[in-house]
Amino acid sequence: MSLNPLLISSAAGDCKIHMQSLHDFDLWLPNGVTSVLVFRDNKIPEHCSTPLQETCEERGIPFKLENLQGGEGLKDPNGWQNIIEAMGQASLDRAGRVVVMGGGSLGDAVGFAASVWHRGTPWLAIPTTLLAMVDAHIGGKTAVHQGGVKNRIGSFHLPERVIVDRSLLSTLPLEERRQGWAELIKAAWLSETPLLHQLENDADAISEDLIPSPEVLRSAMSVKVSIVNEDLHESGRREILNLGHTLAHALEMEAIRNGTFLPHGSAVSIGMVFSARLAKECGVGSDENITRLIQLLQKVGLPTNMGPLDIDPVMKALRSDKKTRGGQLRWVLPVNPGNVIVDTVESSRVRRVLENLERDS
Repeated sequence: MSLNPLLISSAAGDCKIHMQSLHDFDLWLPNGVTSVLVFRDNKIPEHCSTPLQETCEERGIPFKLENLQGGEGLKDPNGWQNIIEAMGQASLDRAGRVVVMGGGSLGDAVGFAASVWHRGTPWLAIPTTLLAMVDAHIGGKTAVHQGGVKNRIGSFHLPERVIVDRSLLSTLPLEERRQGWAELIKAAWLSETPLLHQLENDADAISEDLIPSPEVLRSAMSVKVSIVNEDLHESGRREILNLGHTLAHALEMEAIRNGTFLPHGSAVSIGMVFSARLAKECGVGSDENITRLIQLLQKVGLPTNMGPLDIDPVMKALRSDKKTRGGQLRWVLPVNPGNVIVDTVESSRVRRVLENLERDS
């Protein structure tokens, strides 16, 4: 499917988001590129990067491929420093291009490394997961972990291009596709477009294979593009994109500390329901919204609650969240679809809703 690209505008350079085949890679690689360094998730079939290599060979551009194991480990100090070492070994200069072919964690880590290499090296993103297509690779936020806190170090560094080849979703297990629906449903809830109504009421909008139609995919991407164009550096409106993520990040890091794993989409799904319950606790939400959100998330098989939880470590993790201002944590509270607010909430209320969630699980 070839449509006009979505565009994110920036003084440092625009980002164009294309829904096209990887076989059109030659169209997006600028003239004058001195080298191409590709970081590919090692779960991606090798043939997926062939069009990139063939383009470079035809143009006589040095090409190097690094296979990495995706996941949150890439965002730990050893992970992202190894990425920077690979840039040095490839003698990457500022006229070179870094290409990311993978999911959200790979994009976060490599995008961050590109932002600090030579004080900013251009990069291109090829998201291979639904989560990365509708969220992680759009908007230029890059980040790595520090001191057990998720995404504590980061930068805003837009890719030149985001190339969304929907056929790549068929290379993923069903469960990985399911995880991406948390971000897609988040986009639907934040928007005032018909997307939410379509997902709730159109029997064909959510297929058994959980690969969204081109129209649904583009609609979800457009929601984030619109918000980012209003507020690139998250000084205001862009904060609403954190819906569900405040609790999600705390749960993810707590799982890592406990030697377990909680997928990002599952964490965001639980976090969105928590935020809806917290909104009701604060007098701005409703039971109707909680029910609608739960029903839609369960429609794609995502969790909406959590099992037994040690609340004290989670509360401690929440206090380290990057959205904290003056010791007060800001929450994204869904009032109604298309209407969310960002405000501080007393810790006692947060704890009370967490305790109720645990009892209801």
